[in-house]
Amino acid sequence: MLNQLSFLLKTFQIISTMLKIRFIIVWLSILAVGCTKIEKVYVLPDREDIVSTIYEKIMTDGALSIDGLNDSKAYFIDYSSSSLSKMLFPDTVEYGLSNIQIGRNISQVDTTIIYDIKWDSAYIDIKYYLKGNFKIVLYDITLDSSVSSIQYIDSTWYETTGFTVDSTCNDTTGICDYDTTYIVETHVDTVDSVITWSYTESFSPVDSTTKSFTHRTHQKAIFLRTQNTNNATKDWQLHKITPMIFEPTDNILEIRQVQIALTGTPSSIVLPALEGEDPLLTYFNRDSLPLINYNGTVTLSSVLVENEDPYPRQPGELVMAHFGHGVNIYKIRKGLSDSDDDGSHTGSFSVNSHGTKVYRLFIDLLDYDSIFTRTGAYKAHIWMIPFQVP
Repeated sequence: MLNQLSFLLKTFQIISTMLKIRFIIVWLSILAVGCTKIEKVYVLPDREDIVSTIYEKIMTDGALSIDGLNDSKAYFIDYSSSSLSKMLFPDTVEYGLSNIQIGRNISQVDTTIIYDIKWDSAYIDIKYYLKGNFKIVLYDITLDSSVSSIQYIDSTWYETTGFTVDSTCNDTTGICDYDTTYIVETHVDTVDSVITWSYTESFSPVDSTTKSFTHRTHQKAIFLRTQNTNNATKDWQLHKITPMIFEPTDNILEIRQVQIALTGTPSSIVLPALEGEDPLLTYFNRDSLPLINYNGTVTLSSVLVENEDPYPRQPGELVMAHFGHGVNIYKIRKGLSDSDDDGSHTGSFSVNSHGTKVYRLFIDLLDYDSIFTRTGAYKAHIWMIPFQVP
């Protein structure tokens, strides 16, 4: 009996010890798991701090700006900030564009930003609402002439070659009358002159009109949380962006595709890559935007547009490229040509400014009806692509 009790007591002690060990193991496991979770916990800043940080970065990053589109006032089609003077427009463009100044003055920009913030990433939709005036000024060309130089030629000379004498004598008195006739051969070079005229073209504004416009834009961006400092400004960085696409003001006038060749990296860009694809599906890495070499050339190999109702006939639209920062800083506006009247516009320009800032290329499509008729509605479509010039 005592042996049985002793056996039971030992068994109970063994079981008790085993339970204690299992409890300790379970507790240690729980503690270990708990410690692991604590190490991975990232305490997000207040959502308002994240939103405020992203908003500030969007508003200060040049890759998300519309600067460079604004002309401030009307200019002849092609101009640059360095001269702001009249340049030769391509001969293939018709309807007297060389005698017209046009330009946008953007007076109001409202910004809407839609945030989809995940644990370590944020997907952003950026939308601008632009308002302003589009001014058209018609110029008359007059030629003012003036004499710049006169070269005179004066070579007159005379030569006497001989004479004859006729006489009459009176035999009674012996008196003779003599009549002498001189024979003179005269050669005369009349006064001649070579006149050089100077002609000066004078451009005088003879008519103007202003049309109000509104534009809505759409651009997407991706922000990533790159650090765990609990400081939203340090942790969240802009990672990728799309081109900025302006909604067409009229669905019959649209940019369909843009092909660019450049002396830089990459050497060519096609947007969108596939026909019918949304250009907002194309993302550029913010830290490696397309790069144009200093003194490099940007060639728009083809800006393919669709114009279902051209005015007054095909080509019924103007395509321009705006490049740079702004009129008083550095800006180029260049007209493109549709030499085959097939809706594909081409042109090129040189970039002779550089720095650390971002430059923007706006591809600007305007309907001729907007320019050449006073009552024609303002119709346009614009794409923007950010670049860097080292």
